[in-house]
Amino acid sequence: MPVLSLSLRTTCLVTVLVVCTRPTVAENRAEETYSQRLTIRFRDSATAERANLKIEPLYNGHHRAVSCRWDDNWTSDNQGTRELMEKFGIRGTWYLNGRDFSPENRPADYLPVAKELLRGGNSIGGHSLTHPYITYFHSNRMFAEMSGVRIEWESALDQPVLSYAYSFVDISPGPERHDVMQRTLDSLTRSGFDHVAEYLSFFENVKMHQELSPIMPAENNPFDEFIKAVDWAYNEDKLTQNYPMITNSMHAWYGTPRLDYGYDELRKRFELLRSLKDVWHCNQNQYAGYRRQYRSATLGEIERIENTVSFTLSRPSISLLNDDTPLTLAVSGTTRDSNTSIECSGCAVVMSDRSEADLIRFHVPHRRDERLPILIGHVANPENTSTLDQLRRDQDFPQLVGGLFADGQRLTLSLRCEEGQRLEDVKVIWRAPIGYDVAPVPLKVNLRSDNSLEAHKSLNPLQKPDAHWGQEHFAAQVDFLLDGQPGRLHLTCQRAGVEPDASLPRDGFSILGPINPGAANTEDLCQIALNEWTKQCWDGKQWKLPDETDITWRASGDDGYVNQEWLNPEYVRTMGTWDTNSQTYLLRSIISCSKRQRARLTISHPRLSRVMVNGHDVVSDEVELEQGENRILVIYPGCEMGFDTQRLAACFLRLSDPETGLRLRDIQYRAF
Repeated sequence: MPVLSLSLRTTCLVTVLVVCTRPTVAENRAEETYSQRLTIRFRDSATAERANLKIEPLYNGHHRAVSCRWDDNWTSDNQGTRELMEKFGIRGTWYLNGRDFSPENRPADYLPVAKELLRGGNSIGGHSLTHPYITYFHSNRMFAEMSGVRIEWESALDQPVLSYAYSFVDISPGPERHDVMQRTLDSLTRSGFDHVAEYLSFFENVKMHQELSPIMPAENNPFDEFIKAVDWAYNEDKLTQNYPMITNSMHAWYGTPRLDYGYDELRKRFELLRSLKDVWHCNQNQYAGYRRQYRSATLGEIERIENTVSFTLSRPSISLLNDDTPLTLAVSGTTRDSNTSIECSGCAVVMSDRSEADLIRFHVPHRRDERLPILIGHVANPENTSTLDQLRRDQDFPQLVGGLFADGQRLTLSLRCEEGQRLEDVKVIWRAPIGYDVAPVPLKVNLRSDNSLEAHKSLNPLQKPDAHWGQEHFAAQVDFLLDGQPGRLHLTCQRAGVEPDASLPRDGFSILGPINPGAANTEDLCQIALNEWTKQCWDGKQWKLPDETDITWRASGDDGYVNQEWLNPEYVRTMGTWDTNSQTYLLRSIISCSKRQRARLTISHPRLSRVMVNGHDVVSDEVELEQGENRILVIYPGCEMGFDTQRLAACFLRLSDPETGLRLRDIQYRAF
């Protein structure tokens, strides 16, 4: 089992151990199924008697699937890479940010390029709206980034989006690790993403219902490492059942200043992938849709009568799969020349061109009335107005009037179809952040006699007290037939959420910095702090560094471009950017306690950070808090991003009960 060294210029140097165990499947996965009756007629009853049926793990019974993951909008040569893919017959998925997102903050609509990227059988995936280190954000903003990018690209391209890739590969950083990763996965589920393309090692022993495509070493790894990884992924038996996918990744930087390698390197990778035998070249959406079918579809009791075999196939609805790839079935104990014929209710079966000595395969398309939406629209209600008929209509569906509104503890969806049009077969999937008990399951909605509907969904908060911070975003995915044609309309609204209180550190610290690490090291700064404490002027506004530079404390940090309102309020802002090198910052606060108590301290970069409470070094993960006011100082040294130093934009800080592990809520932070 190889260890892959992943060096990302926009992230950090990490070592990834590829594992083969499948993550724990999350409970209560939404499934809406339908049935098809199939009858196979053989040459004789003996053949029918020995015939055995199974659903193939991959389309057409292939050994492996092969695809690509390409990230970002403007930083890559996506069009040049797409053209080369088409020459080699390679397919893949482009994981895009918001249409107008640009790393240089220059608004530019990426839609014309995205349309070109679809050529050659490719698809579009989600990569967040603003390309953040998303684990810094509170749950409401996570949902906004994820659901927002899916809705934006579905409605722009009229193509379902169901695959996601984490920006900056920011998945499970310390100190929260598993907990914050679970919040991201739950948010992806709420947003409608059923698939991720990432490194396997991040998802061991994690509850997830997303399918996962293992990615190979990224573009800035040597070709020899890529060969070894592909060889392992192709031949490792343990991957066959759970992860039969080989994904080239991660940025289309070939031939650009961002990468030392040119297109010759990419050609070598494509030549290697094309040389693999018995593989299905597909995009990630196709793989995700097929694998979800494979895991959820069932074959009913087999009925054998003379030379016929009949059974019922139950499979997920196409509106849940968001992909129309047929399901491949295999029949063993027979051959192609045995005059086999197959009938299926609601569709025409297609025989596979891949057969073996005693096995035939055939593809079962979805039932004819199961169709993907032809058009996808979006009606936004950013002001959360209750006057829904005044909202701007979507250009794909000018005949549909209405929207979504959040009022107290419920969502209200109102939709009216103008006269002369016929709206029918309406299903709604409510989508909300993880702080609410809103399962993303399809619900049929009855129309009123005037071709309109009104539906409601209760917003019952879950017992997650720290899952409601910041602006709340809600959505309703409405699938329907309009004059007999399938369509989809996303309705969204926003409203103010819970403001963090003083028991959370985000707005309760003063900040000193940035300090060049060469101007003062950690020991220097500790000595300055002790001197100030001894002189009882620790509260002073200015501190003098060893090089005689005076530096002033600020009441709050505003460095960088990261939106302060989006930060999880257990983070105290430092440099406030996604850069991979930081300078030193000092943070201080007065913590008011109603009683004397011990607390467990959890902080990012614990091996580098120094913490002082009431003039004493904190030498373990527990601190003693006095009744009344306590002064805390954090020295957060500048460093380069690495596996143990992934939190440069802000410092995570939590004081919790040592017995229960719960965050202390009877304390207050105050900047000074």
